[in-house]
Amino acid sequence: KLRAIADSLGAACYARDSGFSFMNVENGHAAHPRSLCTIHPYFTILDEAAARDVMDEFVARSKTEAGCVYYGWTKVGDKLFCHEGYTDGDAVLAHLGNVGSCIDKLLAGPCKLDRIEFHGPAAELEKLKETAANLGAALYAHDSGFQRYEMA
Repeated sequence: KLRAIADSLGAACYARDSGFSFMNVENGHAAHPRSLCTIHPYFTILDEAAARDVMDEFVARSKTEAGCVYYGWTKVGDKLFCHEGYTDGDAVLAHLGNVGSCIDKLLAGPCKLDRIEFHGPAAELEKLKETAANLGAALYAHDSGFQRYEMA
């Protein structure tokens, strides 16, 4: 449905590959400040068959995390993106600790990391500065906006 609009904007349409969401309680019409922290990693797939097992392990491990709001993979061609959201900076750090071995496996041959970004409230990004520097990640503080969902 979005292909024509995406093409006119020079944008890629990533197809949802796998994942989950615990963000399913709508707060009605009340808009709340944005509080989620998100990680935005972009990869190039070098060996799709080898990447598949690691992607599945990422999803299974992430599903056990109390602070993970949503998690999953989207693809277009040989490009892979992980869409993931967390309750706060502490949950991001807990996630990275939980999936550290998966990151190592994915980058050991199946994929190449193109870039990684952390987005969230400025106070939460403070908790991520050292980790972001170690990963070469860019930090983006929320400027404005709202959310209408809470974790179930």
